[in-house]
Parts: sequence; C-alpha cells; structure tokens
Amino acid sequence: MRQRSPSGRADPAFFLPGRSSMNSLPMRLSLTGATLLALAPMAHAVQPLPDAEARTLDEVVVTAEREPGNFAIDRNEIELTQAADLGDLLSNESGVAVGGGSTVAQKVYVRGFEDTLLNVTIDGAQQPAELYHHQTRVQVEPEFIRSIELDAGAGAATAGAGALTGTMRVNTRNAFDMLSPGRDAGMLVKGAAGFNGQDHHKAVVAAFARVGPNLGLMATHVRHDGGDYDDGNGQRVSPTAFDHERSQVKLNGQFNAHSFDLSAERLDDTGTYYERPHMTNFNGRFQLSDHRMRRETLSYNHRYNPASAAIDVRATAYRNDSRYQNRRNNTGLVYSRGQQVSTGFDLRNTTRLDAFDLVYGIDYRRDELRATQQATPPPFWGSTQQTARVFGAYVQGDWRPSASWLLSAGVRWDDYRHEVDAGVGKGASNAQSRPSPNLAIEWRPTDHLSLRAAYAQAFRGVTIREAFFSALYTHHGDLEGERADNVELGLAYERDGWYLRATGFRQHIDNYIAAVYTGNAEWGHWGNIGQAEVDGYELEAGKDWQQFGVGLGVWNSDNRFDDRPLNDADLGLGTGIGRTWTARVDWRSASGRSRYGLRARRVEDEANSIAPGAPDKPGYAVVDAMANWQLLADGQLVLGVALNNLFDRHYYDHATYGYNAGAGAYVGFPASGRELVTSISYRF
Repeated sequence: MRQRSPSGRADPAFFLPGRSSMNSLPMRLSLTGATLLALAPMAHAVQPLPDAEARTLDEVVVTAEREPGNFAIDRNEIELTQAADLGDLLSNESGVAVGGGSTVAQKVYVRGFEDTLLNVTIDGAQQPAELYHHQTRVQVEPEFIRSIELDAGAGAATAGAGALTGTMRVNTRNAFDMLSPGRDAGMLVKGAAGFNGQDHHKAVVAAFARVGPNLGLMATHVRHDGGDYDDGNGQRVSPTAFDHERSQVKLNGQFNAHSFDLSAERLDDTGTYYERPHMTNFNGRFQLSDHRMRRETLSYNHRYNPASAAIDVRATAYRNDSRYQNRRNNTGLVYSRGQQVSTGFDLRNTTRLDAFDLVYGIDYRRDELRATQQATPPPFWGSTQQTARVFGAYVQGDWRPSASWLLSAGVRWDDYRHEVDAGVGKGASNAQSRPSPNLAIEWRPTDHLSLRAAYAQAFRGVTIREAFFSALYTHHGDLEGERADNVELGLAYERDGWYLRATGFRQHIDNYIAAVYTGNAEWGHWGNIGQAEVDGYELEAGKDWQQFGVGLGVWNSDNRFDDRPLNDADLGLGTGIGRTWTARVDWRSASGRSRYGLRARRVEDEANSIAPGAPDKPGYAVVDAMANWQLLADGQLVLGVALNNLFDRHYYDHATYGYNAGAGAYVGFPASGRELVTSISYRF
C-alpha cells in the first residue's frame, strides 16, 4: 500500500527559523532578471543571431579535457533510456554504480567510492550538502538535463576544492535548446508512466521563448508520483512510494562577446519511509517517518570572450539551499531536520597562445548548517549550528611542444576554515591550508593512438559533514584535512569508427574523516580514522557505423581501508562492487526519426567482508531495451518506450546496502523487477 503523510498540508516547521522561505526565490530571480532585462535595449543594437547559432551557444562551465574512462552523457542518451532517476542514467556507464532500490535511497559510487567524496555541480552550482543518509545531494530530475559529465579521480586544478575522487557536472537545457528552427516561442507537454507494482506517472510542461534577438527564457515544471514497486520475484517492496516535483526558470542570452545564463531551480521530494530510508524494518524497531526534502539552487554563469587570445573570462555565482525534515508517522514528533545553505563563486580566465593554454582563477564557498536530531535516547538529543568556508586559487596549463606531445600541469591552493557556532561541540574549530598539484603527459605516436600518464593530488579540509550526524557527533578541533593522490595510465585508439579506451588507476585517501562512536558522556566524535585506497581499471571498445553502433566495457575496483576490503557498513566511504561488464547496441533509421537501443550489465560475485562467514554478494545480469520514434517532423511529437530489467531478474545492486550481519539477512531494498516505461511528448 502506498504510504502518505497523514496531512497533505505543508509543515511550517519545515521552514527553519532564521532563513528566508522558498517564496523568496522568485523575488530574488525577478530582481536579478530585472537588472539583466534592463540591458535588453542593447540586444536590439546588435545583429540577431541566426537560429543555428542561437541554438548552440557556448557552454559556460569549463570542463577538463576528456580522458579515457570518463564519460559525458548527452541529451540523446537521456531521451532514449526514458530515464526517471540517476540509476537509469548512470548504471550502464564505466566505473559507476548506483544503489538503493528506491529513488530516495539512491547513492552514486565512482570506482567504488561514495559520491560524498565527489564534487557535484548543477549548472555550475556546487552541491556540498549531505543532509540525511542517502537524501538530497545527488537527487536530480533528468527531464531537462542537457548533459552529465564525469571526470573520475583526483585531477585538474580546475575541478574545484575538495574533489577527492573527481567531479560530476550536470548541465540543464535552455530556451535555445528547446526552440524549433524558425520559431520564437514554443511549449512542451509530456506524459510518462512506468508499469510495475503500483506504477508511477510523470507530467511535464515547459514554455520557452526568444524574448529578444539574443535572449531566451524558459520555465519548466515536472511532477513525478510513484508507488511501491515489485522486485524480480513479484514481491511488493514497501515503503518505496514517492512524490517528486521540480520547477525551473532559466534566462540566457548572447550579446557580441558576452553570454550568460541565469537559473533558478527548486526540487521537492516527499514520502513515507522507515527511519533509515535505504533499509527494511529488519529489526522490528524502525518506525515509519514522513520525509520531506527540498533543494533550491540559484546560479548565474557569465562568459566574456572577445577577439583576444589573452581573454576568455568565465564566472559562476550561486546559492544552494538544501533542507530536510523527518517526522514520526504515528506521533508527528521530529526525528531529525536540517538546512544547509551554500553560497559561492568561481572566476577564471583562459589565455591561449600558439602552443600554450593557461587557465587561472579563484573560487570561494561558504556553508552554513542548522540541524536537530531526536533519534537517539533523549540524553543525547542535540542540535548544531556550523559554518565552513573554503577559498581557493588555481592555475592549469597545457603545453604542446609538438603535434605528438601534450604536457599538462597545474596546482591549486585551498584554505579551509570550520567552526561550530552553537550546540553539539560548540566552540570547536578547524583550519588548514594546502596545495594540490597535478601533472599529465600525453603522447600521440600516430594520429589514431594516444598514451597518457597522470598524477594528481587533491585536498579537502574539514567541512560540514552529514547534517543528521552533525547534530549528534561532536568536533574536538583536532582534525587533519583529507588528502588524496591519484595515478593513472591510459590509452585511446580511434580509427574508422573503431575505438578502444583503457585506464588503470591507483588512488589513496589519507586522514579519512568519519563519525567515531564512543557511547560515553558524548555519543561520539568526528575523527581521522585511517587510509582508504583503490586499485582498478576500465576498458571500453566498440564500433560506430553510420546508423549502427556496438560497445563493450569492463571495469573493476579493488577498494580497501587500512588493508581490509570495503563493505556495506563503510557508510560515507564506499563498498565492494564486483567486476562489471557493460554492453550497448544502438541503431537509428536512415531518416533519423527512430532510434533503438539495448543496454546490458553483468556484475560478477563479490566477496563480502562485512562479517566472518557473510555470504558473497551474488552476481547478476540485467538487460534493458528501449526505443523512440518521432511521429511528426522536427521532433514535434515523440513516442518513447523502454523495457527495463527485460528478463525480470531479482537482484541486489552491489551499491545497495545488502546483507546485515546482525540480522543474518538482506536488509536493503532489492532492485525493481521488469518495468515498462512509456512516454509521449508534444512540442509546438
């Protein structure tokens, strides 16, 4: 049975005191937009951009050069897979696993490490907030994503502060992406449904227009409502029902050497789950709780790129407000709640000479947390107020001494400050600064083959940790910042549609910070507990013809902590994932109006070190089939169909918390069984 909150009304306590409510977001957007729109007369003084140029404005977010083993998911892939969440988007990519079963419990693992060690940005806005277990940080709505890019492992200085295991950038669409050729305004209406268990339904509406010769404005809204799903054995998995809403307003434009985009996004998730949303009630003591989560992101990106080799300025400013609240379903009492507000900017310039490119800049972020938990025995109930900030300066250069060689080197320097202002651990502070260098050499012995070797360090000082645990575990002011080093060897070969990409890597993370339970006068404290490491490889090969493509990949990560394998109990750090094989087949018609695809994933057995005698994590194989058809010209009417888990396999993703030693059973959620997903969209 689908679980719902006893009351459909908004809980005033969800809006924490001392913070502006969500109603202030349109006001902030309108004030900023009014300033920009005041410049609209300038747009009429410049030549209007042709449609082709207006639809392909330069990306504002600077990205590192694509390396073997990394990936970029474009809009075509998102639409073909009928993606409803990150699991649908990322599970078939090299080096990535997504676990949880239910949408709210999903966690992303890159090379076996959790996304908490990964820099995540949405339209350039950093998403550092860890609120409650699996919730909020990586919950995104795929419907209006333009692309997702992953650079795995510590890397370039431009990746941002604290990118211990890499960076994942999510970029959303704008009005020029949506407009049909020759049109100045349009709308998109879409309906989608997934048929499994109690099913799920999605409604999408978007309006977009060219409001000046070079200005575009888009407003979107998505409502996604899902019930409990069935696993591969046909058993109902409860509670997994959810209610998801996402709204965005985006203004973008280009005036001669200037281009910009301004985005305001709000995402809401509500549902009724057990206290730990990624686990069943295996011990009989977990109570159902009403969970509410909201993320509000305001970002502004600007690029100034005149006809000068010395100047290409890119600036990003953002404010990210994430909050959550869990209340006992039977009593309405607060279990936990928290709010983290992050504001920051990134300002950089690129200078291009004949054989040398140099990127240099500064970035800054300030985080503020307020959190309360009443989940423990009353003597340990607590709250906290914390602030943290990081200031960074960086430089990254690429030198091409000849057509066959590329030398890339850079360094960033980051200064971290963290303070506990009130509540648990009040008065504690941590401060540390450290450089993070990197060096990479690429050799191209032929036009088709490149070989690469790279070394990089990354430093993350003391930051605000998960809001729930921050109101429980104290700071003593004695923490060392976390330091990562990463060594990679890679090759890439491409010729006549054939490709082969391979990467081998070894990474260490020193001084890993985690919550340490003591159970004395304090429940526990934050401490440096040891060193994590990973050794692994990624390999992809395939062939692309004009209308047909095939690919095969394999990746494996051997993750350890202080010389023992990682397991599901290493929450916040990572887990063991079996060697993973991926395969894909794509075919499109000669007209380009229909596309078909197959995605397959085979995960081998993995030894489970969670307890002596624990059973291995069993292997599994999953196949997804998908297709879409343009029923009218120019993609005005599109029908999509996907059949996920085609053979109805019952399995636990290795990235899901599976076996619990105390219970002697699997306590995480199994993956969804066979699901038919259909959608139809009309753009006019």
